[in-house]
Amino acid sequence: MRGAVERRYRLRQERAGIDAETARALTPQHHERAFACAMAAMAAMAAMAALAAEFGAYLEREGSDSGNDLVGYRQHAIWLNRDELAALIGAMQATIAPLLANEPSRERTRYLLSPILFPAEQAEQAEQAEQAEQQDPL
Repeated sequence: MRGAVERRYRLRQERAGIDAETARALTPQHHERAFACAMAAMAAMAAMAALAAEFGAYLEREGSDSGNDLVGYRQHAIWLNRDELAALIGAMQATIAPLLANEPSRERTRYLLSPILFPAEQAEQAEQAEQAEQQDPL
């Protein structure tokens, strides 16, 4: 695939926990925050694992045909200001919300839709890109 990016994630065992000295030095609020972060990371990993398992089950299903089933997975990097982001989210909600009420039928196939939206770069990186563009528009 042209332009594909492969990422591999792994847990570094030396960072999987904290030592007793560090644990004693943390305030209850710090422990709470660390625990919440750990739970969020585990939830994200579980969600991604569930998504991968669902896709694997689809691929193993007899008669699965990704072309005919209009299967798609893409990642687009888009630059948006706050108003454009709000408009995008509103448009997605307006498109998806009415379809959530659809009842199962013989004519319908259940599809999983998993939008994930987050800023990929810090604002200062965007500012640097803008400054570079102003200096050299080509």
